[in-house]
Amino acid sequence: MNYILPFLAVALGAIFVLIGKSTLKKQLSLLLAFSGAFLLATTITAVFPEIFVHGNSQTSYWVLAGIVVQIALENLTKGAEHGHIHIHGNANLPWALVIGISLHAFIEGLPIAQHQELLWAVAIHKLPVAILLVTALWQSKSSMTCKFTILLVFGLMTPLGSFCNENIPELQVYALNITALVAGAMLHISTTILFESVENHKLKLPKVLVILFGLGLAALLH
Repeated sequence: MNYILPFLAVALGAIFVLIGKSTLKKQLSLLLAFSGAFLLATTITAVFPEIFVHGNSQTSYWVLAGIVVQIALENLTKGAEHGHIHIHGNANLPWALVIGISLHAFIEGLPIAQHQELLWAVAIHKLPVAILLVTALWQSKSSMTCKFTILLVFGLMTPLGSFCNENIPELQVYALNITALVAGAMLHISTTILFESVENHKLKLPKVLVILFGLGLAALLH
């Protein structure tokens, strides 16, 4: 499941785009709000207690480093992780977006093997991100072979992160620090998603319900 579920989330996102473009925009807004809430609650209720119980005085600095790393990645992705992709028709392939979002996917896969509670949070988060990536790719003028290859590589990046962390001893030595770094990145992403869900300082009822459901479900599961 560590390898399959994140990949399936990407595949499902592609299917949503290719067969449901007309109704995607409104649903994507709600899906982003749900994923942000679920990711935030998982980070706070499941990941933070573990890293701070088993960590040391340096753990909080790794969390801060994760926030900084995510901010740096967003210079490439332009905020695709929390719903921002602006590609015009027949544009060149957005390589900076592809590289940034793939690095993000690899990093978020690193702690999954040691922290199964992150599996569903990452998969749910990947679904709207995959939708946005597919939308951007299909608006570019690259070939279909290139588009599907990029999508396949992106789908494999999170499983690759999990595989590397399970099989490279040098990474396992720093497993707790890596988890703290990923938790910082997730904290930044999830809070940004929720902040951007507020339009004109007001939350519409559907988003309120979706956010509450995401927070509550994650809290109950962990």
